[in-house]
Amino acid sequence: MRTASQEISVVSSVLRWARETIGKSIDDVAKRLDLSENVVEKWESGEKRPTLKQLRELAVFYKRPLAAFFLAAPPDEPPLPVDFRSLPKTLKKPFSEPTLLAMRRARRLQSLALDLSKSLEQESRVKIGRVTVSDNPERLADAARKHLKVTIEEQVDWDDETAALSEWKRRVEESGILIFEFPFPIEEGRAFSFAESDQPAVVLNSNDATHGRIFSLFHEYGHLLLGQSGICDLSEEGKAVEQFCNRLSGELLVPRPALLAHPLVKAHGTQPSWDEEHLQQIARQFKVSREVILRRLLIFGLTTQKFYRSRREEWENEQYQRRRGGRRIPEKQCVRQNGIPFTLLVLQSAYLEKITYRDVSDYLSISLKHLDAVASLVQKERVRYG
Repeated sequence: MRTASQEISVVSSVLRWARETIGKSIDDVAKRLDLSENVVEKWESGEKRPTLKQLRELAVFYKRPLAAFFLAAPPDEPPLPVDFRSLPKTLKKPFSEPTLLAMRRARRLQSLALDLSKSLEQESRVKIGRVTVSDNPERLADAARKHLKVTIEEQVDWDDETAALSEWKRRVEESGILIFEFPFPIEEGRAFSFAESDQPAVVLNSNDATHGRIFSLFHEYGHLLLGQSGICDLSEEGKAVEQFCNRLSGELLVPRPALLAHPLVKAHGTQPSWDEEHLQQIARQFKVSREVILRRLLIFGLTTQKFYRSRREEWENEQYQRRRGGRRIPEKQCVRQNGIPFTLLVLQSAYLEKITYRDVSDYLSISLKHLDAVASLVQKERVRYG
């Protein structure tokens, strides 16, 4: 029987892989285990070996099962999504632990969805078409709205942004795309997507404002249509792909005919400046931000670049900050984070005894005491939407 002080033979590259995939430095590890950096470096070069106790501490720190350290080599893992963020190279830093964990969790749920679908003999291959950045975003957006079966009248009739986000997510999920919502630093990304799979997935940043998540959903939808995974901050600076995805999202959420037919737009005239309240009224009807509306008006020549930039600077600090408050409700958080399709897939698998209830707790990241409430909430949503 191994003792906690016994040195364990571990492949050095596995140790390095476990550290790097959680975004930790050698200094971070040394401080956590109260060791010198030289000791950690020698573990990763194969000159020294950690003890069982140290491995257990590393497992907790790296958020990996202890068994992962006994692999013969680092596992083959899909690459991180392409980094489309606009930060200058001098400011870009490696992704932090929350962002890397969000990516890791999304990849795992994406893989689990494929496996569970297969075990239930359900079709899991999602076909959403393929486009290029040279395709016309307006025509693509019109086709996407028809595919998602959302009319302008419906969109305007939704109660508010929260209802709009829920409806848009439902329509996209019905097309077979998984949507997750996980928290990670907003300065590291607004959303990301994984396209290289029969089960494409979009991950929204739950720290983002509601209208930010709505826009990000269709920005990432654009990445899926292009067949390219990405993590984005939605800036367009010098990036054709981001310009295309932003244009597609804007066209889909605020179609040209509907915007130009809006009474406030028709009555505005040719002046480049826009009243703040009028922009807000139009934004409320389409359930988007004022910036999205003003950007669309700029595209149609109804304002100037100077006016757009001045307003954008004023809104920048408030635009993407989510208002928080209220009591955390575990079942609602579970369904919001995992999405209804994945949550339902897990519940069906448990009901048919394809997986254990311990698996359910693990896959959905929720205590079993809340499982009945989760199942009830999912059922209500299915009945609500037929």
